[in-house]
Amino acid sequence: MTEPRITFMGAVPPWECDIVDHFTVAYYYQKLDRATDVVLRGAGLDPADPAAPTMVRCLTRFDRELRKGDIYRIETARLDTDRLAHRLIDAETGTVCTHFDQFMSAPIPDAGGLAEAGWDNPPLASPTPPPATVRWLDTGVDMLTTEDCGLAGRASSHAYILRFSAAGEHLRSAIGITASYVRENNVGFATFSFDARFAARAAPGTPLKVQSALSHVGRTSLRIEHRLLDAHEGTELAGLTQAGVHLDKVRRRPSPMPAHIAAAARELLGTS
Repeated sequence: MTEPRITFMGAVPPWECDIVDHFTVAYYYQKLDRATDVVLRGAGLDPADPAAPTMVRCLTRFDRELRKGDIYRIETARLDTDRLAHRLIDAETGTVCTHFDQFMSAPIPDAGGLAEAGWDNPPLASPTPPPATVRWLDTGVDMLTTEDCGLAGRASSHAYILRFSAAGEHLRSAIGITASYVRENNVGFATFSFDARFAARAAPGTPLKVQSALSHVGRTSLRIEHRLLDAHEGTELAGLTQAGVHLDKVRRRPSPMPAHIAAAARELLGTS
């Protein structure tokens, strides 16, 4: 069997870690963008060409943490002509930390000569769509700049995920998971799955607005919906369903949310 191609190798510097002290999700997507560009170039396409295939959806499962100083690689194979499978591997231990199921806007010729996915690639199920009654909160206002753009001069997935990550902090603050609560109790929010959708890649100068809502509250977990809008046109540029847990940072394990936070979350969800 042909081995999957290594499309990225790197290390986790301290500045790519978040308040939970691990590799932050937006940087996973920055590296995924680069791995995808390597695939496009290998298929004879120019990643700087605005007409080149681009990611329109990605299901992601985060199984294990990476911490500062860890080294890793991304391996890529094909699931279909317009669908790629990636896995991010701890290069020291060989442990698969993250799985990506990536859908592209158009077929990649010969999928860049990639092997068919031959590893134990888990099926990544799409989450249940949120009910129409979810309560959207305004959680972000920003402007897209040239620094947010990829090789083709349009917004990168990394730029969109950065906005969603910040929006999540505002959403969780609304139910009591504030910055001071996180610091004083040595806890955080750790993501275990994403369903990211990219409807349009905006250009620099586009005003942005983010809205977020809760769609599920568990004993230790939350599912959060995000949507990123062109604030001038009102059109949706991207969406994200994010599932994660209230994390004990010492034990590195999920921990139950305090009663007052769980109650506030259920009230926001409309199930109190």
